[in-house]
Amino acid sequence: MFRSQPKTTPPIGFAGTHRFTELLILQTHIRLHHFGVRVVLSELRTEFWIVRGPQNIKRVLQKYLPCKILNTPRGQQIEAPFPTDSLRPSRQFAIKGVDFADPLYVKVGREMQKSYIALLTCATIRAVLLELCTDMTTAKFLMALQQFIFRRGLSHTVYSDNAKIFQTANLELT
Repeated sequence: MFRSQPKTTPPIGFAGTHRFTELLILQTHIRLHHFGVRVVLSELRTEFWIVRGPQNIKRVLQKYLPCKILNTPRGQQIEAPFPTDSLRPSRQFAIKGVDFADPLYVKVGREMQKSYIALLTCATIRAVLLELCTDMTTAKFLMALQQFIFRRGLSHTVYSDNAKIFQTANLELT
């Protein structure tokens, strides 16, 4: 009358620090598409019993390089403080930055001539104006600056790097 329950075999026990156990944990972890400690532990406990299972699985998975790379926190970029001149409302190109781009080769007639681009950027609206200079001298830069002033008006603040051209232009303008 009574049905007997099918006999279940107890799970096979393994020492948690044994190399075979570590390989078994890694194989299960990879087969389960890199899930975490709980999922790997529940899958392993269907057939095996690992002594101190959660701790040993966590230890093995922390040493596994692909998951270690994926789970490391990304570095946070520390931003520089925003220039206060850019925050104040002002007309276009009242506050600007000046720099030179790398040389370009322009075809004049049949020969190639080395030329430079003077970059003039507005700090408030982020507009860019490009001026072509035939060479990188103070006189040519001042001519490009003069053309800019005729078009856009005089700026009250000009930022630049510490290049020799800008230093000598500053001395000539003051």
